[in-house]
Parts: sequence; C-alpha cells; structure tokens
Amino acid sequence: MRILGFDTSAKAASVALSENGKLISEFYLDSGFTHSETVLPMAKAVLDAARITPADIDLFAVNCGPGSFTGLRIGIAAVKALGMSLEKPCAAVSTLEALAHNMQSSEGIICAAMDARCSQVYTAFFESDGTNLTRLCDDRAISTDELFEDIKKIVAEKGGKVWLVGDGAALCRKKIGGEFVKTAPSQLVLGHASGTCAAAQKLFEKGETVSAGELVPNYLRLAQAEREKLQKEGKL
Repeated sequence: MRILGFDTSAKAASVALSENGKLISEFYLDSGFTHSETVLPMAKAVLDAARITPADIDLFAVNCGPGSFTGLRIGIAAVKALGMSLEKPCAAVSTLEALAHNMQSSEGIICAAMDARCSQVYTAFFESDGTNLTRLCDDRAISTDELFEDIKKIVAEKGGKVWLVGDGAALCRKKIGGEFVKTAPSQLVLGHASGTCAAAQKLFEKGETVSAGELVPNYLRLAQAEREKLQKEGKL
C-alpha cells in the first residue's frame, strides 16, 4: 500500500510517501512561498526520489481541515486532480489527527491545537499508549479559555501533563502555563505529511476512503468575512 500524503493546512507545507506504514520520503518546506507554487514540485521530488510515478500510488491523502482556508483548498485541489485522473481512492484526513501522530510514540494525552485567531483554537484530544493513537473527542473550534478548562479536567482525571502539538501550541502554553502542559519538540510541533500518511493508513484499514469527487474541506467555522456579514445582520 503506497500512500502519497499532502499537508497544506498551515504556513508550512509538506508531501510524504509511505509504503505499508513505513515512511519512504518526505519534503517539508516553510519558505514563505505560496502552496500553489510549491506543492506539486514537492510531490514530484518525493516521487522521483523513490523512483516511482503517480500511477504507482494506491491512495492519495490530504489534510482536509481544519486550517487555512486557502491552504486547504490548494491541497484538496491537487489531490482531487491526481485521484480523478488516475481513478484512485483518496483519504480525507483530519489535520488535527495528522498532527497528533507526531507524538504517537509518547505515552499520554496529546492536544492538537491550531491557531484560529481571535483567541480561538481548532483542537482535539488524543491518547497514545506509545504505539496506538485513540481519539478522545471530535475536532472543535473553541476559545483558549474553554481549552484551558478542558485540559485541567483531563489532567485531574488522568494525571501527568498534556502534550501540545500544532501551530497553536505556543499560544496555548502562554495561556495555560507549564503546570498542565508540555510542548512537543520543535521538530515535531508542526504538521508533517508523514502524519497525514499515518492517519490515511488507518482510514484505509477501516474502509473509510472516499473518491476524489467526495473530498471537501472541513473549515469548522465560517470565514471572517462571512462572520462579519452575519454580525452586521444580527444573525450571529
């Protein structure tokens, strides 16, 4: 099973190739260039390094959200094009679950958190036994105050400290302090497409893949312009 995974959900972008659960090659770039400029050349480099072609891929995977609205659309469009043209299945991966895979080898509770602006985060909790990752709640968009209360409850129930991963980790650490949380190492705190591949492997094993045409972004909340419009109309 060869999986080509894409992560364009945040500032950095990456593409990874895995085979039967093993990472074969990965390209990570945080250069400031737009993902539309970089993601397909990155995919080509990853495939060329492994000396395989897109037709050799069994499953195309992409982080479908939450994350940057524009970034998500770029990654999904790339995977839609590949999946449709090659008639291959796709995996719609939660960005937060892909992030949690960064710390899968560490036992304990993992909080994946992405900065959603306006003192909010996209977040979900996971638990790892050092080998397997278990989801504890759905992906959500909540305030940092709400997240603080959730983390205190989990620490009281399970003990230890909660691992923070994602580009919202620093924001959460500043809000919550070091009593309840610890931040993943710098090389693991941000998203990598290797996590996308790992999450996609699980979806494949559960029979939860989709067609390219079924891939849609999961924004979790309205765009700022839409929120402002509803506020002006008194509907929010």
